[in-house]
Amino acid sequence: MAGGDLEEDSPCPLTDTVINYCISNVSTFCDVDSDGKPVRIRDDAYLPSIICDRMVSTLSKQGAANDDMVRVFCDPSKTKLQRVNLSQSPITNESIHNLSNHKLVELDVSNCALLTEDCLRDILTQKNLQVLNISGCSRVLQKYGFPLFDFPLQKLRSLNIGFIELSATQLHLLLQHLPRLTSVDLSKVIKNGDLACLNIVKDTLKSLVIHDCVLVAASLEYVYQLSALRHLDISVNDQEKLPLTNEILKQMVKSLPCLSSLDISGNTMVYDDDEEDQPDSGFRPKKGKHSDKKQRKVERMQVDKSFGDRKDEDDTETSPINEHGVRSSLEGLRGLTAPLQFLGLLGMEECELEYLPAVRVTGLANEEQILNVIDVYHQRRDFLLKGLNAYFDLLRVIECFKPVWATKVILVAMKRYPKDNQVQISGSASLYHLTRGLYKKHMSIHLKQQIIIVLLTAIENITESVTLLRNCGLTLFNFSIPGDFQFQFERVVKNLVKLALTEDRDGLLQRIYVHMCNSIVCHVEGDQKKLVGKLGIVRCMLQLISDRLEKEVCDEVLETAWSTLWNVTDETSENCEMFLDGNGMNYFLQCRSTFQENPELLRNMMGLIGNVAEVQRLRPQLLAHADVFVDLLSDRSDGIEVSYNAAGTLSHILSDGPEAWTIDTPTRGEVLLAIIKAIDSWTMDTKRNINYRSFEPILRLLPVYHTPEVQYWAVWALANLCTVLPNKYCNLLEKEGGLDRLKAMRDNPRTSEEVKRLIKVTLDLAIGKKMRDVLDV
Repeated sequence: MAGGDLEEDSPCPLTDTVINYCISNVSTFCDVDSDGKPVRIRDDAYLPSIICDRMVSTLSKQGAANDDMVRVFCDPSKTKLQRVNLSQSPITNESIHNLSNHKLVELDVSNCALLTEDCLRDILTQKNLQVLNISGCSRVLQKYGFPLFDFPLQKLRSLNIGFIELSATQLHLLLQHLPRLTSVDLSKVIKNGDLACLNIVKDTLKSLVIHDCVLVAASLEYVYQLSALRHLDISVNDQEKLPLTNEILKQMVKSLPCLSSLDISGNTMVYDDDEEDQPDSGFRPKKGKHSDKKQRKVERMQVDKSFGDRKDEDDTETSPINEHGVRSSLEGLRGLTAPLQFLGLLGMEECELEYLPAVRVTGLANEEQILNVIDVYHQRRDFLLKGLNAYFDLLRVIECFKPVWATKVILVAMKRYPKDNQVQISGSASLYHLTRGLYKKHMSIHLKQQIIIVLLTAIENITESVTLLRNCGLTLFNFSIPGDFQFQFERVVKNLVKLALTEDRDGLLQRIYVHMCNSIVCHVEGDQKKLVGKLGIVRCMLQLISDRLEKEVCDEVLETAWSTLWNVTDETSENCEMFLDGNGMNYFLQCRSTFQENPELLRNMMGLIGNVAEVQRLRPQLLAHADVFVDLLSDRSDGIEVSYNAAGTLSHILSDGPEAWTIDTPTRGEVLLAIIKAIDSWTMDTKRNINYRSFEPILRLLPVYHTPEVQYWAVWALANLCTVLPNKYCNLLEKEGGLDRLKAMRDNPRTSEEVKRLIKVTLDLAIGKKMRDVLDV
């Protein structure tokens, strides 16, 4: 797949960036209380409509709009609202009342479940209102007509009352007060096929949506009278399908000359057995029956990998171009004077026809049709789910050419249904594929961040779905860790900690999230490393270790948990203390005795213990286990790693002086001899499985003249590391002032000859590396 075949993503508009920043930092335009919640717009701020409208809309989309927030925006001396979108917000009648302070032009409170019939009076005070959407607000019109008869919104042009229970009488009464309507959505309102209520607006109506309404053939007679109609939607989902014929489509085209958008999704085209003008693109559905869709889909994938439009020279005769230059394989639409801007054919075999006279088509025949489904039907959950599932099926078998568009429309869908398990599972499954390989290279930073936010929201909202949590984890693992997560670092870590403790049948969830925890701690330093400890990573890993000990299972999760602890305690004393306080030493001892045949596990554990030993105030707790560390000096199960870390641990304990050695067995002298014996058994050029970010813990041991054995281990460590990885460690040694410290030791008469020899080896390596660098320049 060539890179040029994929569309590029563009960065987030500056206005959106600024608005998102202000919303995330409300003190930029609001006075806030002691809890940081906004109280009022600041005295030195004024928000014009172009900004205020978008702020409220953004808050709504982020799920942050509520009565308290709306109240902040309802001071007309500080704000101006005209186009308010609070769709799906948990607002109450209070917000509608507060909005009365503004002269609104548009109001969308669709699917605001807490609104009741008492808010209608406040809505009707908005005399300038041109667009009103109360779709899904089941109680707002509950008492309309009983006794309230008036609907004095004379300027109203667009009304959406879909999915509201209204009697035929209420509907007729309502529309009689709105003779100037140009757009009306009556989805699922019509129950008896009676569309006589449309007579009052038949000369003005340009858009009619009667999705999922109970219609009969006679219902269309009222539709044919809407001569100004441009958009008609008679699609169905769970209602009885309207049997359409070519004659009905012909009548639509003839009666509605301005028609540019037609949605007949979910209905059935019926062809008489003797009808000559049946579809002509390779299938002929019989009356009342459809051919095998699955088989045709497989065949289509095999024949046309790109799912592009298929052209057939022989099709010219069966699908002729009409006098207006329009070609249609669907005979009922051949009378169009221009191609439609939109044609909805979801759930209909006709979407597979060769020539469809429309700029945009919804269906399941190819990538573009499917993406149109996800894009157009984001407010229709069942239609949307069909599109999401179909796109996931597509991603698994072919290369797709519109990944950025696909990602954006999938994100819109997942944001709209944040707690819908099926939508989230299907969407996240596609995002997993869209964030891999070449697809990911075409995404902007902003788009990547939006994906991460949506996945985190899904994880937080739906905690019981193992499939969803697995999808989200695998998708998050496709991102650069921790770079892509920095903008929501704390939120990411909190979720990883929670999910790392979530079990599923095959253990994949824990493997994913424990690896992500380890990746996070491997790449953070300083305050961020302290933060991940406070957020629970240390406690989480100890819990996983405890679980594995209880089950006596040594697996990938156990090894990674110890590796994570090794990394999170590196030069972070607070996390080392958390480890000991969390019963860490007991877990160490139990794992050593229970899982004796796992050298990698022991290496990880001893790496961690070495980090703890670097913290002086914690060393007394390690001293009680000195016999264990002495025993490990002779361990060669993983090269010299375990022996090296055991010697390092003991060296740090010994550096506190003879008075700090408060145990009787083993004696301090015995330990010193054992360390010398172990070091002498190591080979200088042994390659290491360790990564030092700093030499400071080792360099602190150089001045320990009261115990030369400690100096011996420290200088041997520096010499070994500079021998096997000179490019990395010689530079690090110089950067941290190690060369000067080694030279001072070399010139000090108290330094032993063996240590001086190792100092010379180290200095020669470092100076030689430096000279080579100069010559290269």
